Amino acid sequence: MNTTPQTNAHEKARADNTGADTLLQGCKPATQGQLANDSFLIKTYSMVEPERLLFVTDDTTIYHGDDVGKTEPTAGTIAIAITDKQGNTVGAVFYTPNNKAKSIVIDPTGYGAIVIGNLNKANELLAFDDLEKGIDTYQCMAADDLTFIVSPQKTRQYLKKMVQHWSSGSQVTVPMTLDDKGLINLLAGVRAQALVTVADIVTMLQAGESYDTIKAGADIIQLADTAYYPEWRKDEAPQLNAPMVYEDGRFELYHDGLFFVKYDLDDPANITFKFKAFVCSPIEVIAKTRDKSSATWGRLLQWHDDDSILHQWSMPLSLLQGDAREYRRELASQGLNITTNSKQRNYLDDYIQNYPIHKRARCVDKLGWDGEQYILANGAIGGGDKELIVYQSANAINSTIAQQGTLAQWRDKSCKLLAEQSRFVFSISCAFAGQLLELLDDDGGGFHMLGSSSMGKSLSLKLAASVWGNPDKYVKTWRSTDNALEGTASEYNDSFLPLDEISECDPRIVGKTVYMLANGQGKGRSTTTGHNRIAKTWRIIFLSNGEESLQNFMAQAGQKTNAGIEVRVAHIDADAGKGLKAFDSLVLADTGAAQADKIKELSHTYYGSAGIAWLEHITADKTATTATAKELVSDFMSHYPKLAPQAHRVAKRFAIVATAGEMATQANITGWQAGQATTAVMTCLDNWLDNYGRDGEHEQRQIIEHIKAFIEKHGSSRFQPCHSNAYQDFESKITDRAGYHNYNTGEYYFSTSTFEDVCSPFNKSKVLQVLDDAGLLNVTESDRKTCKVPLPFEKNRKRVYVVKNDILSYETNKSTGTAGTTHTQKGLDPVPSTKTPLGQLGQNTTVC
Repeated sequence: MNTTPQTNAHEKARADNTGADTLLQGCKPATQGQLANDSFLIKTYSMVEPERLLFVTDDTTIYHGDDVGKTEPTAGTIAIAITDKQGNTVGAVFYTPNNKAKSIVIDPTGYGAIVIGNLNKANELLAFDDLEKGIDTYQCMAADDLTFIVSPQKTRQYLKKMVQHWSSGSQVTVPMTLDDKGLINLLAGVRAQALVTVADIVTMLQAGESYDTIKAGADIIQLADTAYYPEWRKDEAPQLNAPMVYEDGRFELYHDGLFFVKYDLDDPANITFKFKAFVCSPIEVIAKTRDKSSATWGRLLQWHDDDSILHQWSMPLSLLQGDAREYRRELASQGLNITTNSKQRNYLDDYIQNYPIHKRARCVDKLGWDGEQYILANGAIGGGDKELIVYQSANAINSTIAQQGTLAQWRDKSCKLLAEQSRFVFSISCAFAGQLLELLDDDGGGFHMLGSSSMGKSLSLKLAASVWGNPDKYVKTWRSTDNALEGTASEYNDSFLPLDEISECDPRIVGKTVYMLANGQGKGRSTTTGHNRIAKTWRIIFLSNGEESLQNFMAQAGQKTNAGIEVRVAHIDADAGKGLKAFDSLVLADTGAAQADKIKELSHTYYGSAGIAWLEHITADKTATTATAKELVSDFMSHYPKLAPQAHRVAKRFAIVATAGEMATQANITGWQAGQATTAVMTCLDNWLDNYGRDGEHEQRQIIEHIKAFIEKHGSSRFQPCHSNAYQDFESKITDRAGYHNYNTGEYYFSTSTFEDVCSPFNKSKVLQVLDDAGLLNVTESDRKTCKVPLPFEKNRKRVYVVKNDILSYETNKSTGTAGTTHTQKGLDPVPSTKTPLGQLGQNTTVC
């Protein structure tokens, strides 16, 4: 097919569409055979009228512009007419079947469109820059009141010109997604509207959503309100986001900052710049946030500091209603440069609160597990792409999770080589254990590595921390208040918290702090209006270390420990008992000191990748992860079948650690062999049992030792003699009398009125029951656990608690809990140790 050439002068006289009416004359509708099984053309053939898809037999000669007389190779192509808003043909687009070459477009106007549907001026027009997307949308939602127009050119400038032309007589809607900020900028000022959706409109339609539903849930932006006129920018820099109109100006965001700009709009043909004010370095409002009950609304903010480090913060909007300086301080501390001009600073409040962002995110106030997802400070892992979930708090926090090096490097150069080091394998396994607590419905708790200076305690802590990030930043210290540790524990929820050197903690608060960490709940507090705030909660595995035990450390402040604390924090000797301090063997160097230096170097070279790999593994199928964890815990506990309740509780925590180590091994994260994590954890558990006791309640032994210590300390000063040959003239004066001592029987009579003070901090009833069960209490009134005895200068027998003299020779046996008496605990058979007790061996090797 040949068209008649036109001269340039003639074309200009005839305007843009000169010759277009003859462009496709003589062409006939294409047959299915002429489509040559081209999938795109076949789809188009099924969606448009047959006479709209034409078969072209000849090449085409250009009839307009500077290319008049040029011939385009259109023979054998399939053509679709391009029309204007009046329905006139202004050009054509030519497709070559089964050819990936760019289609040929002849359109001197630049505003022509491929029209799908009825061309009715009353219809809403949906504009696209891709014919296949236009056809797919039409296929899903064909309606009499909708017309689809598609720009034939694959450049956005042609799309803009098409939208401008067609919108002068009809309502034009341009579907786009949240991330398509450039398209909003491109069409800024055009008399049309943007339909902004969370996903591509075709995807949503194909998922079964109706167009009306999509419109109801989308944001519709009148593009005429976002006119782009940055005359003041000499560099013509593109805006990062659509401008936001505010009062008598608007906010414009560029690569070098957020600005508030005013323009002179008196002459629409010559809009000029009047005023600009720098607000802050570039900051983007990513999403509006709210919790699952549509409360605690906020804004998800994103910015880079001067080192190009990305920061994100889901900021509660409530911070804008008080002293706004607090939230600006938080942003500034995280690297956002904010103007010091007081008036211009206030612009930031308005921008954050009012920016018309369309994306939504659900906010949570806890890190860790949230359903199928695991929430981090700067994102979430697992759960598919169902919903964006973010952590929201009044303070922006820097995530301690960081990566350096690959998983293979961390595994093969560090972790794998330490597979036979019981204390180090145990510590690394602890690092994986926190994520299993929710799955196993366990509250968590802690471990305390105990040993002298340079034993290797801190080193094992830092190696464990390398699972998640830089050890120097991930490891926390006891040197803080209990309130500060409450915040730290909350940030480490469902994870692992390493705490270095307990000696730096105030011994007066360490007991309360241990309870708080293990129990997983912070202090109750009230708001300024008197309402109760929701207390922070968490589940963690924490690993502590120190040169002293909790008992000795607390004793420095005159405080006593009880069984509750010792159950919540299990003490383990840092010395592996092989003459190499914390090491079982030398595998990385010839000396312990050199090996310690090598491990320290490796932990600071490769870190963080193992933790992310672990999260990806356990979130891939949370149900399967839970089933595996429960099975492994049960298998571990089957090796310790007859432990007393308190010992069983602690052993289960060891079992969770072993399970985490084995599951990380199964995921090819540690490089260990199956069973090596379990062996190391059992070694540490046996060490704890050797020190704590394999059966009986530890608190029973503590109570007996407590009463025994009281008698030994005050036997001659607070107990008045009451034997048969007493001579008052030679008796020493008794002050603050606690009771009487019968020299004939050796028994100690405790006054019922003062015995409760003697028992403190233990409960009096518990003390009496323990002494009676151990055969150390002489009882004639079983309902009161008392005896009535004659006392000097007393007419009537007096009721007292009678403790036998056997208590002074009583030896607490950790294997039975009852040695030294004839009393036998019922139902608590001893569990023999299968491993050699670990001693304090080898003090000649320095380990840091």
